Amino acid sequence: MADYFERVVTDGWENVSEDAYELSSENFLGYDGPSWHISNYTLTGGKQQGVELVEIDNGCMTVLVVPTRGMGVLEAFTDEVSLGWSSPVRQVVHPSFVEAGAAGGLGWLTGFNELICRCGLSYHGAPGEDVLPGVAGMQKRVTLPLHGTIANTPAMRVAVRVQLQEPYELSVVGEVPDTRMFGPSFSMLSTISTVPGSREFAVQDVITNLGAMPTEMELLYHCNYGPPLLGEGARLLAAASFVAPRDKRAQEDMATWDTYGPPEPGFAEQCYFLRMHADDGGQTMVALADPEEETAATIRYSVEELPAFTIWRNTAADCEGYVTGLEPGTDYPNPRLFERQKGRVIELAPEATYRTRLVFGLVDSEEEVAAVRQEIAALSEGKDCVVREAPDPDYCP
Repeated sequence: MADYFERVVTDGWENVSEDAYELSSENFLGYDGPSWHISNYTLTGGKQQGVELVEIDNGCMTVLVVPTRGMGVLEAFTDEVSLGWSSPVRQVVHPSFVEAGAAGGLGWLTGFNELICRCGLSYHGAPGEDVLPGVAGMQKRVTLPLHGTIANTPAMRVAVRVQLQEPYELSVVGEVPDTRMFGPSFSMLSTISTVPGSREFAVQDVITNLGAMPTEMELLYHCNYGPPLLGEGARLLAAASFVAPRDKRAQEDMATWDTYGPPEPGFAEQCYFLRMHADDGGQTMVALADPEEETAATIRYSVEELPAFTIWRNTAADCEGYVTGLEPGTDYPNPRLFERQKGRVIELAPEATYRTRLVFGLVDSEEEVAAVRQEIAALSEGKDCVVREAPDPDYCP
């Protein structure tokens, strides 16, 4: 007997859809914990017509999941603080309106506004050319647009689950096929879960190679934060073991790679490539602390699953998207050809799986932020951090 209640709200395989479904703690006799509520609904109007959202309100934090956009997380919020950012893209854009190859391979940006979106699965990173083996030993050249396809691939099956014993975990489970003819084919089973009354939620993914041959896989979690956490003087707290600027533009502010400036019209983005220290179990934590260090967003993850980390700084004017990206990944968001040459692109055997788990949290007091800072500092206590003042050719094309 299953230890959870499950309700399928979308099943493309069976051509089933249940819009405006609602489930709450009141539906479970004998439950005496914090009140919670789960609902799903479909957006209308403009480019968001037909986009499905699932809302999980655990009684303390609400998490908005977008199955139509690759099981991304639009935002998470409490009564006091919102995690996410204000993108120039105001609508939750349906993937049918995203033309990946537009604007020189930057079409992905026309739908970019989530708190968490995945990049991958066969490739991610900057647009660029790749060289692949072709028929009869002939090489073929392909142009790969920005950040891959998974963020613009709708889930085929979506279910909500409620654990029937403590801690009564609330989950949205989505099955996302990222497949094509004559090319890589993957499935992603994503579970986004939270516990009633908590200020945390987890994202757990299982990637499976559906093909008959070993296949390259890249995966990056583009986790994006704006105000109120981001502001002049906000700090990234991280147990870094290595830091390098991506290019000369990032090199200009290498002395303040972990500190953010105010909104600046026309700001040109900067990226920094990091590796992290971890505990004995391979777990690390990063945090974005607001300028007063009264509130912080945290991300816990495994460096064995996601060994690369990228900071994306775009402290442009508010109307241009004042935002930073904290990005754990299997490798760095460079063109795949470069990452392959450096030995960082994963190869999955037929039917093999790759698993990741990240936990996103919010702390909202000076004492809690101080405890987070202390925990992160302990990860690197007595350990070195190599800081490159210029782009490192092993990390930067």
